[in-house]
Amino acid sequence: MKILLKPLYSQLNSGLGHCPLGCTQQCRVRKQAPEFASSLDAECPLSSHQAQTYAEVMQGDAEIIFNTSSTGDGKSLAATLPILLNPSLRVISLYPTIELVADQERQIKGDSSKQLLGYCDRFNVAQQVRIDSLYGAELARRVAAAAKGNRFKELLKAIRQQSIILTNPDIFHLMAHFRYQDPAYSRAELPITLTRHLDLYIADEFHIFGVHQEAAILNCLLLIRYNRSKRRRMKFLFTSATPKPSFIQTLKAAGFKVSQVAGNYLSEPAPGFRQIAQPVELEFALLNPETDALAWITEQLEQIQATLSQEGRGRGLIILNSVALVSRVVRLLQTLLPENQVLVREISGRIDRQEREKIQAELANAPQSVLIIATSAVDVGVDFKIHLLIFEASDSATSIQRLGRLGRHAGFSCYKAFVLIPARTPWVIARLKDQLKDGQVISRIRSQFDELDFRTVIEEAFDPPKEFEQYRTCWGALQAQGMLINMSRSRSEAEIMQPLQELLKADLRQVYGEQLDKKRNHWFALSNDPTGTGKAVQRELLRFRGRSDLQAAVWDGSRFYHYDLLKLLPHVEVEVIDRDSFLNAAIQHNHADTEFDDRYIQLYLKVVRWVDQRFSISLECNRSSEKLHPCTLSLIDRISITGHPQVEVSHCIKKQKLLAFLVEVDRHHQSSHWNISNQLHLSPTFGLYRLIDGEGTAYACAFNQDALLLEALKWRIKRCEKSKAFIF
Repeated sequence: MKILLKPLYSQLNSGLGHCPLGCTQQCRVRKQAPEFASSLDAECPLSSHQAQTYAEVMQGDAEIIFNTSSTGDGKSLAATLPILLNPSLRVISLYPTIELVADQERQIKGDSSKQLLGYCDRFNVAQQVRIDSLYGAELARRVAAAAKGNRFKELLKAIRQQSIILTNPDIFHLMAHFRYQDPAYSRAELPITLTRHLDLYIADEFHIFGVHQEAAILNCLLLIRYNRSKRRRMKFLFTSATPKPSFIQTLKAAGFKVSQVAGNYLSEPAPGFRQIAQPVELEFALLNPETDALAWITEQLEQIQATLSQEGRGRGLIILNSVALVSRVVRLLQTLLPENQVLVREISGRIDRQEREKIQAELANAPQSVLIIATSAVDVGVDFKIHLLIFEASDSATSIQRLGRLGRHAGFSCYKAFVLIPARTPWVIARLKDQLKDGQVISRIRSQFDELDFRTVIEEAFDPPKEFEQYRTCWGALQAQGMLINMSRSRSEAEIMQPLQELLKADLRQVYGEQLDKKRNHWFALSNDPTGTGKAVQRELLRFRGRSDLQAAVWDGSRFYHYDLLKLLPHVEVEVIDRDSFLNAAIQHNHADTEFDDRYIQLYLKVVRWVDQRFSISLECNRSSEKLHPCTLSLIDRISITGHPQVEVSHCIKKQKLLAFLVEVDRHHQSSHWNISNQLHLSPTFGLYRLIDGEGTAYACAFNQDALLLEALKWRIKRCEKSKAFIF
């Protein structure tokens, strides 16, 4: 099915006398950043949403602001503008990926050669604003370098000394949930400093997270609110083109004043509007159940090459849902496409910053066409000048974000996109056909002139059923109690923290009702669970994104990275090596040993080769059926990995105890576990595996936070509909 997306035009700020920044005689942006403002023939170079966001942050009554402007319309500048015009502000910005942290640092600070001027240079505040990027590996490096250092001290120092901290929501979550400690300080010192010392909190692209993370950030927001004086009201800015209405409603239920800032858009040119997106020819393709995206790309390769050649110096991007598939596609296309005509390059978690910058330079300067094959590492915030986009669809927000990568830059004659619908989500294409006709011309965003818009169509076709909200009901209140209880461990701490805890409870009751108080005893019951399952559940609830217990440290040519064993092994032959050999090689390639924390790594592997025919990997548990407990959370062990030709990898997780949720499925059909995914409309990237017990019984199996989600949704699974809830 093919459709045509109309172009998109964004309204500019209204200018002097009507400017939300308060400009009456002279534009503040033109005065402070003349070079930045010179590219537009307008009184003010800002989009309307950028100026409105600034006003909400600096003068508005709302505690929480959502900037929901369209992808490609400058949300990053909208978020940074307050500190650019007021350099004394202190800001912490949360980004979901390390790649995005690096990109934002480059955008704000510029590069060392000054070939790219950052916002701070353009606004002439580079000497006044101190910028610090903090993510797990960098934090570990600083701890290792410091005398008697630890994470608590390094984070405390950064908050007290830096103007802008760029980090991830995981570290923010751990700080706010009292998870970092130092015996020389009160446990509350770091979270209290976090909540009182900063002027603005920013969370970018938060839509990619689920209800577990929404419940976690709610706890953080309440902690910030009640640790600030009334004269310094909290300001928390979410920047996302696709925020979830249910999350916004939850924040309002908790008593927050919420403001939403959206851009004003048209599909036709008009005075006071600038074009931010080109028209796009869009085609939806349902993948064959027996093949994958690689087969589709191979079939369409002649068309892909022709589309690139048509532009002379063509630029294309293919986004796939796994590193393994990206690697296979890169190897194949580098063989089939002559390098003097098309450069095929990879961007994924395997690619370090130096290699990534080289690829960005090739995109900008290579005389031949460039085709990037990428993972979700490019989903958020990364800007590409392309005219061809192909991607695997997973959910509505991701699909809208990915399409936002295309058509942001003029200069090509035609812009084309292909959306690949996985065979495991056939309902998506059916819903699309219900609302769209082949050849239909449609606006990207609804306006007063449009009856139907593409964004609404995508949201209705892809979005999971409302039952996913059951996760919040099942686990949200318990997660909140975990935070409250962890705020004070001793009697003296309890006396100090009790007034704050009571304030937090009052607001949390508005969200969770009577369940909040009931869950306090449930939390302590988990601690006393003799099977150990309860404590495993607690650990998952107190993490932000969860953690895989199946991580491998991978040496792949000149690349070194972490990857999930079960997602890696179907696609590679490997050599199992020791930690010292791995670290020696990694250090020679400019990686710090602190990037590979032995506590979270099950195996050190060296890739021998990537295979074109995947191995049929599954799990076996050397336990009888009566020892396993389907349709409830449990710890399972004695797990082996089967189906891989190298026996040495099969027992690498045998001693691990993993938090799991099992559902019995048909043992005679190898793909029967996917029936659970289809029934619940799970994302294609959901971690669902096939497991066989000692008696040959087959199960669909999920681990850690994925297991928590299945526990919350199990009443929709026929085999589990009569099972008891794990927590009553």
